[in-house]
Amino acid sequence: MERPKNIPEYFISKRNIYIQIVFTTVFAYAFINIYEPFGAAHWYAITKWQFLLYSGLLVLLGMAVVVVSRVIMYQINRVRPVSILQYSLMVAGEIFIMAAFFALIEDYALDDSRSYAELWFVAIQNTALILLIPYLISLLYFAFQEKKIKLENLTFDYFRKPVIDFIPFRDENGVMRLSLKKSDLLFLEASENYVLVHYRVRNEVKQYLLRNSLKKLENEMKPHHILRCHRSYMVNIGQVKMMQKGKKGLELHLSVPENVVIQVSKTYEPAIIAELDLLPSTDQSV
Repeated sequence: MERPKNIPEYFISKRNIYIQIVFTTVFAYAFINIYEPFGAAHWYAITKWQFLLYSGLLVLLGMAVVVVSRVIMYQINRVRPVSILQYSLMVAGEIFIMAAFFALIEDYALDDSRSYAELWFVAIQNTALILLIPYLISLLYFAFQEKKIKLENLTFDYFRKPVIDFIPFRDENGVMRLSLKKSDLLFLEASENYVLVHYRVRNEVKQYLLRNSLKKLENEMKPHHILRCHRSYMVNIGQVKMMQKGKKGLELHLSVPENVVIQVSKTYEPAIIAELDLLPSTDQSV
């Protein structure tokens, strides 16, 4: 059975969620007041200023639903990737719940003569129109920005690599935060929502805190022979001076004055052994 496709990470990164919520709020308020969808301003005997006020309150109420929805989506994505189907259902849920609130206000607060079912049906149409347009625009913008960042990074890597082997480190939004000579990089360590980059300056080991995850960096680091060796570690294979069997399995000793030892999980042992060109049965020091 084919696995469901996941929504791109950059669609639901924290920064892009903020941008989408703000843009949708501004768009919805402007759209309602400029175009007055379905003649909304003429349903009730209110002035233009009252309509501006009431529509603003309705937009804020609607955005509260969106905020709750996006917080839930963001937390789910931290545990497992959100599929396109799940993302679509969350958006549909936002529309239906917001429409239910709007219909309730019309039915009770404004004493509309139409049935609640009719009010909800009309509210669903209005809400879908007002939400889906800014959603589509913002998602197209995010996709464009992602492609632009990748192109810039490829260009940077292409022109930098012939000069010296540098490794760029980018945050969760694809923005480059640090660039290190490969020979100075020691290992990467997971630290909650961050990655600690351990590198060498002369004979001193320093750290840089990067907002990203080992999972996202794993594919980017493979061409540089920076491999995952543990749930919490990736190691620069070129800095390994010795590998030996320890009490908990294979251990990697790095080429630094301090005795830095990185544990290798059973899952990653075959890949590490293959990279170091060792026989599977080897248990001696390298």
